[in-house]
Parts: sequence; structure tokens; C-alpha cells
Amino acid sequence: MLRVIAAGRSTVEIAERMHVSERTVKRMTAALLRKLRVSTRAEAAALAGHAGLLGD
Repeated sequence: MLRVIAAGRSTVEIAERMHVSERTVKRMTAALLRKLRVSTRAEAAALAGHAGLLGD
């Protein structure tokens, strides 16, 4: 989930890719942001980059 958020995918794109509803993606994203203790997708993407999750 963090990788697709960091890749800049929209909620709709993530929902289609994961075969879930947009509402589910929004809830999952909100939960992830809380767990990472960040408030935006951009901050989560930055954390993913620092953690080396984005590859080259």
C-alpha cells in the first residue's frame, strides 16, 4: 500500500488495482498514515523513500 501511495497512484487507481472499493482504500490509507504518524500522503512517500522501499 505504501509503495503505491508513494508512486503517486490515486485512490481510484489503488482501488482498481487491489479490487476493493474507494472507501476501503481511503480507510486503509488513513490507518496507514496514523500508524506512520504522518498527516499526508507526501509525508508517507518521503518515509518510504528514506526506508528504501521505492527501489532505484
